[in-house]
Amino acid sequence: MAAAIDFIGKSFTDPGLSLAGVADRQHISARYLQELLEKSGASFTARVNELRLKRAFALVTKFPDRPVSEIAAQVGFSNVSHFNRLFRNRFGDSPSGVRDRT
Repeated sequence: MAAAIDFIGKSFTDPGLSLAGVADRQHISARYLQELLEKSGASFTARVNELRLKRAFALVTKFPDRPVSEIAAQVGFSNVSHFNRLFRNRFGDSPSGVRDRT
């Protein structure tokens, strides 16, 4: 479990990161890994999205001139609309709105 969480923490910016890929790397089934992660408090997707969104928030505030689409891609999101929706849900404002406040 710790090895899987560590790998997720090191690889979350990879847009191809998947539950099945992490499970294969740990030599366990994807379903078993999902059960372990859920018992620890968050699903695979929730865990990865949280890591990505936190990194994106830091980048949005640190690099105000960098395009939001570039930041979304840098942290592992391949769909900017999905990224913007998740960002707003998590932080209560769009990436541009967060920039305007800082």
